[in-house]
Amino acid sequence: MKKIKVSRKYKKLNTPGLVAFAKGTKFQGDTAATTPPNADTAVYGAADNLHAANTKRQINPSKQNTEAEQVCRNILIDMLDANANYLETISNSVARAAGDYEAGKAVVNRIGFLVAGKGSGKRNIGFIDSGVGWAHAHEAKSRKGNEGHIWKAGVPEAKGTPPTETSYMFSLESDFIFTGLASGTVLAYCHGCVVPVNPKVQPSGSAPSGSILAKSATILPMNKSKHPMGNINDNTNVVFGEWRYIVIP
Repeated sequence: MKKIKVSRKYKKLNTPGLVAFAKGTKFQGDTAATTPPNADTAVYGAADNLHAANTKRQINPSKQNTEAEQVCRNILIDMLDANANYLETISNSVARAAGDYEAGKAVVNRIGFLVAGKGSGKRNIGFIDSGVGWAHAHEAKSRKGNEGHIWKAGVPEAKGTPPTETSYMFSLESDFIFTGLASGTVLAYCHGCVVPVNPKVQPSGSAPSGSILAKSATILPMNKSKHPMGNINDNTNVVFGEWRYIVIP
């Protein structure tokens, strides 16, 4: 019988993605994987610490804050690795006992990890994970490593109805974790990108001929050599995508 291997691709996720992945794992209550090296509460606490360190680093990207975030990231990955090793042993035991590879694979999936192999670790677009009081959204990059993300979010009366009051948030990440939300709240967001261009190449601010940009992307002239500058407000020329909705657990 083929051996089950648990994917470690979570190590390649950016910080918001890693935090969301960790909070999406759950051993408590499972009948097969009852004694992981690190309890759910410990993993969630480490994820919260990393999220806080990431927020602090984005506000002030000093060497000290960058190193502190990396320490928190290493701690969380070590905990996930230990739980993944344990889960790999348990899932293979379940598969052997049942004489069925799928029985062991089911254990991995319901805990919130992924079985290694083609297609594992792939993230979709929109809300990709959620938990009590939080939701994790992911959007495609317009130009890898060279764009800013605008998130317009609000609380509508119902799913499918755009919110009447919204807030604008700017991020350099294509992942965004919304926190501090009451269970049962409907959350909605729509997403837009700002892709900078070099004025020496494209001074008008229009999309370069033949370029491939996401539908939700606009471009702004670049200041000096590589740093995009621009004000984000209701008059900013940002094309937003469709509204996406979720009910917070």
